[in-house]
Amino acid sequence: MNYYDQHLHTHHSFDSEESFENYLNTYSPDFFVTTEHLDLKNPYDNGKDSIPDYQRYTDEVNQHALSNPHTTFLKGIEVGYVDTHATLLNEFLKDKEYDIILLSIHQNGIFDYMDDDVLDLNTSDLIHDYYSRMLDAVKSAEFGNVLTHFDYGMRRLDLSVDAFKSVAEPYLIDIFNTIIEKNIAFELNAKSFIKYANKELYEYAIPLYISLGGKLFTLGSDAHVAEDYELGFEEMRNLLIKNGISELAVYQKQQLTLVTI
Repeated sequence: MNYYDQHLHTHHSFDSEESFENYLNTYSPDFFVTTEHLDLKNPYDNGKDSIPDYQRYTDEVNQHALSNPHTTFLKGIEVGYVDTHATLLNEFLKDKEYDIILLSIHQNGIFDYMDDDVLDLNTSDLIHDYYSRMLDAVKSAEFGNVLTHFDYGMRRLDLSVDAFKSVAEPYLIDIFNTIIEKNIAFELNAKSFIKYANKELYEYAIPLYISLGGKLFTLGSDAHVAEDYELGFEEMRNLLIKNGISELAVYQKQQLTLVTI
């Protein structure tokens, strides 16, 4: 098995209009999984609950599986975690069959970390707020195979590694130790890495994670349009190889398999 993109979106997510067909007709992948957004009281969507219709999603996956017999279709979801939403998130997930669940921190219950609100905050206060929520998420969430875009809350900032490290590192050590203990993989996110130019934060974080015993990595394009499928994969693979990593994690029925990088 070769590695395949494990973080992408279609029209089943609130912020994408992309079709399955555009991905499939362009790339003809051996394995194909989308990870649609679940974000309750979503500030990025005017406070609405952004909930994928599981039955409609499942039906479309099954339809494409029939017409594309050479592709194995999987189902995924990206859960935006907020502590006050934990019970409702667990309730939604309990009777659903997903192959992979991404754990993300997008918002704090008031604003999304991509909103302009973050620009009015003291940088240290923002880092404390974001990473304390991430730490709570990885410790408390009853679900999650992959921790996505660890730098999401920093995307709007022009932040040096030294400035980031001086505040964030104690949180990251606790976060990484927790995901290592819980066998949650660490994602290299191409949207962060390429489009938001946060490569240097990954160059800092990956050796830190490895030094604590971390071994599980995934690559995710975070594509919302088909042309971004497997965005930045070569560059992100090369960074992992440079750090001595030779395998990537893939998930089917939420069971981990390691494949050669």
